[in-house]
Amino acid sequence: MKAIQLTAPRTLSVTDTEPAEPGPDEVLVRVGLLGLCGTDLGFFDGSSNYLRDGLKSYPFVLGHEWLGTVVQTGPGADAGLLGRRVSGHNFRVCGRCAYCRQGRIRSCPDRSEVGVLGPRPGVGAELISVPVDTLTLIPDGLSDMAGALLEPTAAAMHAVDRLAVTSADRVAVLGAGTLGLAAAQVARAIGADTLVFDPQPAARALAAELGLRAQPGPTETDREGYDAVIEASGNEAAVRSAVGLVASGGRIAQLGTPHHTVDGFDAAALVIRDVTLHGVLSGIGYWERLVDLVASGAVNLDALVDRVYPLDELDAAFARLADGGRVRPKVLVRMAPQLPVPGAA
Repeated sequence: MKAIQLTAPRTLSVTDTEPAEPGPDEVLVRVGLLGLCGTDLGFFDGSSNYLRDGLKSYPFVLGHEWLGTVVQTGPGADAGLLGRRVSGHNFRVCGRCAYCRQGRIRSCPDRSEVGVLGPRPGVGAELISVPVDTLTLIPDGLSDMAGALLEPTAAAMHAVDRLAVTSADRVAVLGAGTLGLAAAQVARAIGADTLVFDPQPAARALAAELGLRAQPGPTETDREGYDAVIEASGNEAAVRSAVGLVASGGRIAQLGTPHHTVDGFDAAALVIRDVTLHGVLSGIGYWERLVDLVASGAVNLDALVDRVYPLDELDAAFARLADGGRVRPKVLVRMAPQLPVPGAA
């Protein structure tokens, strides 16, 4: 099979390698679509904090967002999965520690994250072996593109849930990228009065296309005006401004990941105004609820996709990913055609 190897900054190759046989309670998946995000861009250009902090090192197979079709089942795996479209989360945990026993696998101290954290290869390959308990079935009503976007956008669902957003809340979302637009749509589906902030006209235009209100940045009238604030960009200025937007007694979700320490963050204001700050990692546990919202039409993920590139145009895909002027945030790569599975119903 073919796999995407990243061997150094801006050095990609498509290599031939043997696929791993699915082990007990695993399935072999033919990957159809690979999603690229800011984390992948940081690995590609060498700026990633994972590289800087020694949490990931070259060479490795990149990728952690995907959609595919089950083509083989391992021992103990349900044969009924054969031929089903699936996606799945990228955490691999010990299963033994106190956190895992409590179901808090995001906190497992020995966890790895496929294609991101630790030595495991990513999903940027034509075939991958995946534990059944990490999978989500993709219903017929969802497109392949929407299925490939569940991994990042489930984290947005997590952020809204952590803030316990209700229809009575005013919600500010900082950043109209993949995470921000997903979070804003989820908050709107709950009935919350939601406003998106983004300085880029193209991003605001896409928000408007999705029926969301958007403006370039906070004004004086926005100060301390929001019960819940979701920082979805990781931009240092946006991280600082979240504190000024949240009302006394309100809640902030830090969903975006700053790649540096944020100078000038007003932590004292959090104390003085009794504000709760949540760091949000991953969307594990929120996939099924997100699937329901997408299937109902309340959340549109297809509209977030800019372009799907063939595997032999990887350099163009990363150039597009680095282009901050594109209208839609998501870039995908077609890894392999989704072929019928012999014997599948």
